[in-house]
Amino acid sequence: MPLRLRLRAYATTAIVLGLMAWPLFRDPTRDSFPLSDFPMFSQGRPSPFMTLTHALAVRRDGSRTPLSPYAATGNREVLQAMVLLDQAARLDPEESCAKMAARVRDPEVTQVELVTSDFDAVAYFLEARQPLRRHVHASCAVQR
Repeated sequence: MPLRLRLRAYATTAIVLGLMAWPLFRDPTRDSFPLSDFPMFSQGRPSPFMTLTHALAVRRDGSRTPLSPYAATGNREVLQAMVLLDQAARLDPEESCAKMAARVRDPEVTQVELVTSDFDAVAYFLEARQPLRRHVHASCAVQR
């Protein structure tokens, strides 16, 4: 292989390796395309606690399970349903709860609750599925 081609190959390799290593020498909170260091995964969260407004189905035996996005809001999109539930809790929880109860088809469900719960996200996935605190905005019976 001629010297000129060999030097070009070495230079190209050095440039590619330098570009690949570049994120190691940048501010870790800066992210850019095409070389990403995925800061959303490499940075620690400020707190493991999260607050979630959601709708719960209360069964005959007293157990609670989350309603599907469609049953809760009439919308199948999870993120849109989350926004709609936040608005429902702030604006008119009683009316929203009644609409949710009207969409429930499960005969075991007797009530619907619109709640805001505080969770320890790490503990939730390790052992404790119950919220630390729960505030009930509205509770309504499912009409049959």
